Amino acid sequence: MKQIALPFDELNPDRTDDCLIVTPSNAIAFAALGNSASWPGHCALLLGPARSGKSLMARYFSVQSGRVIDDADRLSAEDLFHQWNAAKNSGEALLLVSGKAPGEWNIELPDLRSRIGAAQLLEIGELDDELAEQLLLKFLRDRGTSIGPEALAFVVRRIERSHAAVEDFAKKANALALAEGSAITLPLVRRLMPA
Repeated sequence: MKQIALPFDELNPDRTDDCLIVTPSNAIAFAALGNSASWPGHCALLLGPARSGKSLMARYFSVQSGRVIDDADRLSAEDLFHQWNAAKNSGEALLLVSGKAPGEWNIELPDLRSRIGAAQLLEIGELDDELAEQLLLKFLRDRGTSIGPEALAFVVRRIERSHAAVEDFAKKANALALAEGSAITLPLVRRLMPA
């Protein structure tokens, strides 16, 4: 696992989430962002579930080397086609970010559908144990709290394999610990996550 501090200080100095944690679940997609010259048509689709780090990766890419369209599936086909052509005319690589596979997009223009179908596909995989652990530690650290190793291991073994579930659990555990004036211990997490 490696944690990459992203160069966003000049964009928003108050952010606390500007570190992207790279583990096997997202390492291939992250590495491919640095090789946009090899993308077919200089375009890639970055796909992943909610709260999986897509936006952080996209921000990293835009600062480093290219144009990003977040929530690309929500753009009209005409707007998307215009953005595609603008990126091509400027010589920039284009990263389209979405939580949906291209087959779920509403693309009525055959030429655009063909281009998107030929683009490099970068997928953020299912949350692995290493990423679940590191995300939980980060979300708690961002709230000024921590969790003991025994409680951490208990949570990682049982938590739903989604980035949003890990963040939600961190919020609940932190709130309960603050309300009770206690640390985030194994008995506390057992109450939030029955065995």
